[in-house]
Amino acid sequence: MKIALNVLVALLVLQSCSDDDDMIRPACGVDNPAKELSWLRTEIDNREANITEDTKYCYITQGEYEGQTVFVYWDCNPLIDKNIPVFDCDGNMLGGTPENPISLDDLENQIIIWKPALFVCEPML
Repeated sequence: MKIALNVLVALLVLQSCSDDDDMIRPACGVDNPAKELSWLRTEIDNREANITEDTKYCYITQGEYEGQTVFVYWDCNPLIDKNIPVFDCDGNMLGGTPENPISLDDLENQIIIWKPALFVCEPML
């Protein structure tokens, strides 16, 4: 009985540990948008293949805007003021440009779905 209890406690502890897979939220008709939406997978692959000094400031979130799933390309570099583009499930830019701004306050339920290995940001979630 004591062994069974120890095994159960160990399993509970292991399940409480988190990794990036804990932040996967099905959306857009797929289980893992970061891997299964081709346009988003291409963006992530490009970022991972082209690491620069600025990469450490960039991350991608998945959230909601006006009731639909969106993906946001964040940049927290303190030395620049950059537009934050917002995309729908098909990779169409919904806004985040000077011509079509989206208030960041209108983005809800965001989770980070990609960040670089040397990430330095305090995410604005």
